[in-house]
Order: sequence, then structure tokens, then C-alpha cells
Amino acid sequence: MRLSSLEALPSFALLGPGFGGGRFLLVTDLAEAGGDPDLVFAPFEADGRAPRRMRGSVQPVELEIDVAPRPIAISLPAEGYREAVARIREAIEAGDVYQVCHCLLARAGEASGAEILALMCRRGVPRFASWVRLPWGEEFVSASPELFFETDGRRIHSEPMKGTARPDATGALEASEKDRAELAMITDLVRNDLAQVCRARSVRVACARRIVELPYALQAVSDVEGELAPGATPLAALAALHPGGSVTGAPKRAALSMIRELEPRPRGAYCGSLGLVAGDRSVFALLIRTAVRAAGGWAYGVGSGVVHDSDADLELEELQTKLGALWSPIPSST
Repeated sequence: MRLSSLEALPSFALLGPGFGGGRFLLVTDLAEAGGDPDLVFAPFEADGRAPRRMRGSVQPVELEIDVAPRPIAISLPAEGYREAVARIREAIEAGDVYQVCHCLLARAGEASGAEILALMCRRGVPRFASWVRLPWGEEFVSASPELFFETDGRRIHSEPMKGTARPDATGALEASEKDRAELAMITDLVRNDLAQVCRARSVRVACARRIVELPYALQAVSDVEGELAPGATPLAALAALHPGGSVTGAPKRAALSMIRELEPRPRGAYCGSLGLVAGDRSVFALLIRTAVRAAGGWAYGVGSGVVHDSDADLELEELQTKLGALWSPIPSST
């Protein structure tokens, strides 16, 4: 199937290899109603207990990316960013929060969804790549590398991601106590969220910290797993976990309050949840590295976890690194 052919479809979800066991899946004829399989979408601001649920026709596809990626103009307005970091550090000093994931929205130029996805896939297909056009007109393209959670029978597994560095900075990321602390806080938050839907004492941190290599960045990830309690479904897990701890901060409720105070616009699909549920099996991605169609182009979110040790200039460098999913130079064909 050619990537360009999807432009003609009124609604669909193209889901990358992390959703489909190593293959792309195409869900067409989307309609709002629960079914099996069930495409589930929860924007960042949505109540995790009431996601948008859609049924459709699902088929594995061999995707031909027949659209040539081209550079797209992108800008990252950062006015007020340093003041926001200072405000978060003050709240941490006061004991109100421990960490807040503060995000900015970059503006990308006009392009088709196929062009955005081709650009995101030019150096390899992201684990949770997706291109989604919803029945009510919303459209987003994601290069997410983050597994929000997956279930297989009673087993549930989450991979919170916190800590970012340039591809050539492995040693610095491994040695960074700030980044280590960021991930530890969010890992503990996810562990507590999972405990709401898991058997008592079954939740454990299988791996406290490992490094994942992406074409444009290094990421620190942990592995948290547990055994779902009797009657707990993938949708119950979504209700307990959404919005994801790695895009909120800790404690979650206090961090969300600061996010509403400091960020002038809702995040929407960016930092939301996208999943495919079939019986007791499910895979949900956290929609980071995600572009949302907006008037005159696309909005592309980038964020970082601000802790007391954060330096605003270094946090801005981290945001620029994350922009690399969309705007790194395209290799010459010569």
C-alpha cells in the first residue's frame, strides 16, 4: 500500500510496528462506537475514564513510503520559557511539586500528513509511528518512541521515558544525576498508578533505567510491570494511568495544575494516548513527538521535565534535540 493513497480517505488510523507486532496496521471506516478491536484515543486534557472509542476495519499492510520527505519550516516560540522554569522551581522549593513537564508548541509549515510521516520515517520507522485522521476532522501524525502501556492477558507493562540527550552524549546521560532523578520520580508515579488496577504487591520495577537510542536523541527508560486485578480491563488501566506521568510530572494532580497555569493552549492530541484493544490484549502509545494539523500548518509539541536542578538554557537545548524528530537535515541523494 502506498502512503500517498491514504490522503483520499475521510478517516483512518495508520499504526506503526509497535502496535502491530512489527508490521503496520491500517484501520479504516472509523466510527465512534466501542468494538473489537477497539481504537482508543484520549487527548491530554481528556478524562481517562471517558476516551473516544472507535471501531473500524483492521488489516496489516506493507507500507510503501512513496512520498519524498522535504524540509519543512519550523519555529519554536520560547517567550516566557525561562520565567516558567523559574516559577516551577519556586513551587518545588515551596514543596508544592517535585517535577513538572513543561511544554512548548512549535509551528511547522504547510504540508500533507503523508509528507509529515515520510519526514518522521526518513531515518527509520519510529516504534509507534502513526497517522490518524478522525471522523470529526482532527488529524495528527506521531513519531512516538514511548510505550504508554501494553496488556497481554493479566500482564501489564509500562515504559516511562524521562531523560534526553544528543546521540553523541551517552556518557553524559548515563552520569546525569538530574536525569536519573527525573526518571525515578516518574517511575514511582507510574508504579503507584498501576497499583490502582493491579493485584496487591504485584507491581514491580523490572528495570530502573536503560538507554534507548533514537536517530536524533538518546532516551532513558524504565520498565514497570504488574498483574491486573480480576475484572480490570485495558480501559480501566487507561483510566488509572492517563495522562501519562512522563508528560505531567509529580505529584500528578499538582503538576497538572501548574501545566494549566503556565501553558496558554491545550495540548490536545500531543501528550495524549492512542491505543488498539482486542480482548485482553492492548497496546497504547504516549503521543509525544506528535504534530497536530492546525490552521496554516502543524503544531508540534516538545517538553521536558523541570526539577529543582533544572537550568532553563539546558532545558531549551533538550527541546531543540526533540525537534530533531521533525526537522533534522535530510541526507543528500548525491
